[in-house]
Amino acid sequence: MLRELLVGVVLVGLVGYGGVAGHLYWAQSGMVFHPRQGLDATPEQWGMRFGEVVFDSQGHRIHGWWIPGDPEKPVVLFFHGNASVISGLRGHAELFRRLGLGILLFDYRGYGESTGEPGELEVYADSEAAYRYLTEVLGVSAQKIIYYGHSLGGGAATWLAVRHPARALILEGTFQSIPAVGQELYPYLPIQWLSRIHFDNLARIGLVRMPVLIIHSRDDEVIPVHHGRILFDALRAPKNFLETTGGHNTSVSKGGRVVEQGIERFLTSVDPLAGR
Repeated sequence: MLRELLVGVVLVGLVGYGGVAGHLYWAQSGMVFHPRQGLDATPEQWGMRFGEVVFDSQGHRIHGWWIPGDPEKPVVLFFHGNASVISGLRGHAELFRRLGLGILLFDYRGYGESTGEPGELEVYADSEAAYRYLTEVLGVSAQKIIYYGHSLGGGAATWLAVRHPARALILEGTFQSIPAVGQELYPYLPIQWLSRIHFDNLARIGLVRMPVLIIHSRDDEVIPVHHGRILFDALRAPKNFLETTGGHNTSVSKGGRVVEQGIERFLTSVDPLAGR
């Protein structure tokens, strides 16, 4: 009787464990990507001149904004996080404009006014298409481009930095990989085996050869600061680490002048023109 009861408990536990693991395997795309359609504002409402940008990525319409800066200074190609759209990037846009930088903002497919459905390979393809638009249509030299990735956008920025070297790479609130984050959230599950989405920044960061600035808040409630530290330690390129305060989505705004000065110092070390 006792043996049968124990066997029943074990079977129930295994079924429950398998159910949780199966849910994570099949539902992970919805857990990683949180696309939002439509836009709430434009740079004109932020007091900035801009142009609408539309380009193709594997047959999908990718939408963005081009905000010109000082023609003598670098240009930021910005990769946003998993729940953002470009109309929510006012704080970053204002920071870059104070530094005189041009900015290309775009939404991955499924976000904002871009068509399609997001995924890891799709984000990479859209990022490649944005780079092509910036260099081939807008005529910006790779030597003037600064890749800036926030959170999940750091995965796109790091992937692109390995494929297309540019002037510099800035990662804000970025993780080692999706499985590493998942393993911390679900330590009782074999996340490495279950994960179909990787964004393996740790595997790629050592291949980056341009100067890198990592910005990470010690208060980050989504991606703990040790992820940024681990990426920093794995870098072989010239590197700087800027530790900030504030939440995952507020470290730039809460950091204020400290963050702005940190980015400005980094850009000046990369290109003396950037700090003038």
